[in-house]
Order: sequence, then C-alpha cells, then structure tokens
Amino acid sequence: MKWALLILVACSGKSTPVTGGGSNPPPTSSACEALRPRVEELYRAEAQVKEPKRVEGAVADNTQMVLGDCAKDPPRISACVRDAKSVAEIESRCLRPIDDEGTEGNDLP
Repeated sequence: MKWALLILVACSGKSTPVTGGGSNPPPTSSACEALRPRVEELYRAEAQVKEPKRVEGAVADNTQMVLGDCAKDPPRISACVRDAKSVAEIESRCLRPIDDEGTEGNDLP
C-alpha cells in the first residue's frame, strides 16, 4: 500500500521548478538587459585576446556576472556600465568586488 501511494504521488504529473543554485541566471530588469549587447561586445573583444579557445563561454559567464550584479541595483549599475569604456572599468567601478579566492566580496555602497 505504501508503494502505491509513493508511485501515485511521484506520477501525479505536477512538478514544481527547482529554485536556487544551478546555472539559471538571476532575473534582470529591462535597464540591465539593455546592457547585454554592449557587455557581450566588450567581453568578446577581451576573450579573443585572453581566452581564444573559450570565447563563447567566457562571454556568457562574464555577461551573466554583470547582469546578475546589475539586477541587485539596476539604476546605479546600469548607469555605471553604460558609461564604462572597458571591461577593466566595468569590473573595477561597477561590480561588486571579488576577493582573492574568487568569491564575491561586500556589496558596493
């Protein structure tokens, strides 16, 4: 009887999306999403020099990082990224700092 109930529950046809973790990017605002072409362009140029064997992956990873940070403070970060002239400027002025271990540091004020 217990197995029948377990199978019935497992096969009920209802599923709920798994949230958290995984590779799903965080939701972004329209102001942040509007930055995507510019961010991809800047990171593509950098990746072609620094990571030529992994250009698409590097562009996707870095774009997701920028848009993820932007989603946390769209007005400030989107304005900063729009004004930035280089990847170095985006990373030093606009994004949350990353410590020596590659983890995110404290949020910018």
